[in-house]
Amino acid sequence: MSTEQEIIKKHQPVIRALIPYQQQGRLLEGLNRFSSRLNAQARQVIKEEVIRLTSQTDAPADNSAFAQFPVKRFSHFGIEMTLDKVGTEILKKETARYMEQYTVGVFESITNSAHYQGLVQRKLREKIINAFTVQTQSYQDIQFNNDLSVTPNFSVATQAYQNGRTVAVVALSATQLTIACTRSPKFTSVTDIPVIFPHIAGLCSATEVIHFDYVRVEFNAASQRHHAVLQLAEQDQHWQAVFQQYLNRVMLRLPLERDLEIERSMQALDRDRIVQNSPWLPVLMKQDGARLTPRMVLMTPVNTQRNPAYRSKQLLPGKTALQRILKELSAFNEAFVLRLTITKRGSDPVSLCTTVRQLERQNLLANFVQLGLEHESLELWQYRLAKVSRGSQETARILQDMSHQDHNDILSMGHILYIRSINEALGPLQLLSQPDKAKLPRQYIDHDSQYPLHFVMNEDIDRRKQPRFRIETDAQVKVSLMSSYAATVRDFSLGGIQLQIHDCHEAVLPPEVKVSIVDFKLKSQRYKVLDYNQQTGVLRLLAIATDNTSKVLKKLSSGSSLQSSIENIMLRQSLYFRYMWEVVSRHYPNAALQVVTGRQMIHRMKTLYTTQQNNDLHPFAVCDHNAPLHGFFADMGKSPPDSSVLRRLLQQAERYHLAIHCERKADNKLINLTQVQCFESSLRYKIKQSLEEEETQLYVAGIECQKNESVSTPMSKQRLALLSRIDLEVYEKLQALQQNYSHVIHIIDLSALLNSFIKTGIVPDPAKENAEAAASTNKVT
Repeated sequence: MSTEQEIIKKHQPVIRALIPYQQQGRLLEGLNRFSSRLNAQARQVIKEEVIRLTSQTDAPADNSAFAQFPVKRFSHFGIEMTLDKVGTEILKKETARYMEQYTVGVFESITNSAHYQGLVQRKLREKIINAFTVQTQSYQDIQFNNDLSVTPNFSVATQAYQNGRTVAVVALSATQLTIACTRSPKFTSVTDIPVIFPHIAGLCSATEVIHFDYVRVEFNAASQRHHAVLQLAEQDQHWQAVFQQYLNRVMLRLPLERDLEIERSMQALDRDRIVQNSPWLPVLMKQDGARLTPRMVLMTPVNTQRNPAYRSKQLLPGKTALQRILKELSAFNEAFVLRLTITKRGSDPVSLCTTVRQLERQNLLANFVQLGLEHESLELWQYRLAKVSRGSQETARILQDMSHQDHNDILSMGHILYIRSINEALGPLQLLSQPDKAKLPRQYIDHDSQYPLHFVMNEDIDRRKQPRFRIETDAQVKVSLMSSYAATVRDFSLGGIQLQIHDCHEAVLPPEVKVSIVDFKLKSQRYKVLDYNQQTGVLRLLAIATDNTSKVLKKLSSGSSLQSSIENIMLRQSLYFRYMWEVVSRHYPNAALQVVTGRQMIHRMKTLYTTQQNNDLHPFAVCDHNAPLHGFFADMGKSPPDSSVLRRLLQQAERYHLAIHCERKADNKLINLTQVQCFESSLRYKIKQSLEEEETQLYVAGIECQKNESVSTPMSKQRLALLSRIDLEVYEKLQALQQNYSHVIHIIDLSALLNSFIKTGIVPDPAKENAEAAASTNKVT
């Protein structure tokens, strides 16, 4: 390549910018403006190239040699053209650039195969991006603001319509009132119509007169009635604030106007579907002084399946380790927790727990992972912390009809800790090189006791055969011939009992104990010890002989004197379960895509629910409630638009997928990488080096697909209850519509973890992963 060609290729942006100046006869002015830092030779070459490109020509153009579509012959400025539709588009675009003149530059653009292919690729890319652009929705409740309108359950009357005949109110907003009439209404006056309201708690007293102006009348096909719309009159504008306050108070208990209620119900059903198919275990946290302490865990069939250790005492680390993690979460809202257990012959197992950030600061990440791989006990957990807003707490309380007095403890829990195991999502790990030997700090040892947790579940998981009753009464626990301890009964059932022992210093209890409860007339009943926590004193027992306990339970169920002190734990648990579900659905930690049934993959993506607190969609961004998902699913360069990734996920060929993008900071260029390129090829060493030199940024999104096994959720009936009161037909249609939702796909950011792993030389091990997959396949077969 000659020197002139190199100069032209290097300064193409300058040449394109100078073309308008040449067309206007101001080329020297443009050269002085754009090329002040160029040497004389480059300046001269650029000037001659601009003059050449803007010179007019009469050469006929023909792109039939490389055209991808049928060509047509036509005349352009009296010059014969043989072009397909892409060439015609290039002709129009380039002619406009050269101020509607047919020049050498236009001719070269038409007959240049590379230019043609570039335009085709850009058009195809735009088509793919548009095909994979999905509408987004927020987890927060829809704010209807001035459009808020409810369907109240009262009637009004006015002397201006049929001498005060009572009519039903079908819609009430802060400024308008809609009444239903059997015939087209005729009012004696159209302004300052006096409307008489009945007594409505929180709004007005009986026979209150409020004036409205007539606006319009509409025939409603669903109700076969005429709906007259009245607007608040100017003389009673002070009622607008009263109406707005009333609407804000009753909007959760009354159905909204039909279209608004449909929109609200569909959002609630979508969020419930996401929570039902969530891989996260939500832990409700309470502020205890300056610390957060975990209290309750929400359990569903899916999150218990994805996290096998859900009922273990070791679900959360010990108190000291957990507080270190929470301190990191308060700063970053996300932490990746590594846990392992060292087992040696003749000694007790030792548990270790820390986070990736803590290991990186001390340059011990590779050592910790190597130790976990040697003992085959490495656990990877992802933690996210969310603060529950007051509005969400109050909304959940009202929807579940909970009082502050009876449920103050759970209502005061203002944070949610989301945890999930990611061992399966990442697969087996391997170290590319052996790290230098180093001692791990003693602070990593997790020897503290765990916070007591209350597992909240519904009947799908709760396998209790008998209901449990929460009864606070005194008991006596006899552990040996000479030793017994006072205790308090926490709950009682036909098959077991839970107590809290007082002043018991024994670390281990015998396999069987005897329990006496005076109020139940239960004496020396034998129980098997299931679990005993020395720190909390909580003792869980299983009844050995159930004859006496059966008699006690029947007495409790029928005795009127004890009825006030009995509380069915199953009912309370159901209430807590629904409250936690409401809160979690409004503060879900990651982006989730709703998938419906259909033939073409691009038409199966329905709605993407997103959150602003996390970077799950990075490096892409939501714009005007639309999210581009081509970087996660699309087969770029394939026409028509398709997604092999989406097909594999939905056909359950794979459950997890990693979408990897590498951004070059110098020019913000984004490169899509496969897992093989990133982890298994020689390219990984270049990626590692560029990450260490901070020349690039790696974005990794974990994509997890969950099939929707159940059409309904535990909350479905409540979500549609208000809608069924105003439109039974739409209620039935929405119920049937739920069958079309087939999957939920979770998009969760793993960039921080994978960046740390690659810089440390830790990558997924494809050999072990393939071996495990083959073993599981053979096992299933």
